[in-house]
Amino acid sequence: MDSATNLFPRRFVFHGNAVAAEVFLTRIGETEQYLVQPVDGQSSLPVIGGHSESTVETPIFHGELAKVFAYRHAHTTADGRLDGKGVAVTKVQASLDDVRVTNRETGAENPIVFTAGALSLSMLSTHPPDQHQPIIMFVDDTPRFHELSFAGLPVKLNLNVDLMQCGRWDDLEKNFRTNRAFFDNCRDSFAQLDPKREPAFGEAIPFVRGAYALCSFVRSIQWGDRTIPGHVLAHPGFGAIYFGEMLLNDRQWRVTMVRMQLGCHNVGQAAFVETDPNGTPWPPPPKSP
Repeated sequence: MDSATNLFPRRFVFHGNAVAAEVFLTRIGETEQYLVQPVDGQSSLPVIGGHSESTVETPIFHGELAKVFAYRHAHTTADGRLDGKGVAVTKVQASLDDVRVTNRETGAENPIVFTAGALSLSMLSTHPPDQHQPIIMFVDDTPRFHELSFAGLPVKLNLNVDLMQCGRWDDLEKNFRTNRAFFDNCRDSFAQLDPKREPAFGEAIPFVRGAYALCSFVRSIQWGDRTIPGHVLAHPGFGAIYFGEMLLNDRQWRVTMVRMQLGCHNVGQAAFVETDPNGTPWPPPPKSP
């Protein structure tokens, strides 16, 4: 090999993932067991980028899973490329139709049902070669929560648009610390590292370096004639439904539209429509002071 050959040239390492659905049960009634459905709809990019696509039109459930979960047309894509100026562009998309999750109180006959006509999410990351951080945005009029219902009543979500439109970590952190209106609007959207202490204006986003900040872009839930602050719909006999969760750091935004922690007769978890775009330049450019 020529001694002048650069063994480790500068490049962009792509990272883009999308999942339409994953569900499993860990207990049915009094019986502990692990029943898992293989992920339906999953796309992932190799380090060089490219295109990944998956469609599962009619997922097949077996046994007890079929009594609890149903959905169709699980579709995902992940696309990564460098444009003519060396900007890394990563787009990830996930969608799912006709979601139905059923649970009930142990010993009760009447089921409690969550349904969604359609869930879809598309996110775009652009990462210029000289920038330490990407810009990550929601695109294509998503996230889309279509025809949600729970226990026979319609569910409407009030989204935090200010939070959703802030697509760069440093800008998000600066707004949280210095923009009073933004802080007041988004303070309760973030999980606190110390739940006994509310954040004060001027402090940084609750975040541990090397991990994530956890927040939700759902401000409140309208369930029938009841308004529930926050992003969690919990109900005895079913469990808890978490809407619009985001795991954030300076290079990665992982978004899950619907996550469930099932309790009572059926115990398990579900995640519907999740995306995780972007990647990392190597070596990373120096961070601006």
